[in-house]
Amino acid sequence: MKKTGGAKREKARALLYLNPEITVRELARGAGVGTGTAHTLKKELIAEDPDEFERIRTEKKQQFIAEAWEVVGKALKLADKRFSKALEDEEEIEKLILSVRDHELTQAEKRSLVSRLKALQMTNIRDIAVALGTIYDKQAVASGEPTEIVQSAKPLPDLVRETKSIVKELEHLTQLTS
Repeated sequence: MKKTGGAKREKARALLYLNPEITVRELARGAGVGTGTAHTLKKELIAEDPDEFERIRTEKKQQFIAEAWEVVGKALKLADKRFSKALEDEEEIEKLILSVRDHELTQAEKRSLVSRLKALQMTNIRDIAVALGTIYDKQAVASGEPTEIVQSAKPLPDLVRETKSIVKELEHLTQLTS
């Protein structure tokens, strides 16, 4: 088996330090080696100092969480600005819409202009909300927090009875295997 050159090995090490979760394919592309070599290199480099890689992995995860919260904060500020601006402009836009309706334009021109003015009322707030939700979800996943609310349609007493029944069944199965 051919030994991977020092420069490519060090490049692979650097890529792993920068992104401990890097895929084999990304590592191969970045280090300029084949995927089989990248797979071997990744295993070898991590095996050299697994504690260091775990420390780096944890550090990078915490860094991502902090950066995600910064972005969430910025998105909230942007959404707040957009909402404030929309509220300020709402009255003026309504006046424009009314004046356009009364102006001598063709029906098609009026519809087009009214439609464009209405579209200005909440410019891109949906995009901001989608981005904010996505970033928050990714941050929650990285933090080990739940990313969805799960509720049972069953009343609590029914859930308690079911749980007790399952526990009894498990106890019975455990006794059978002991």
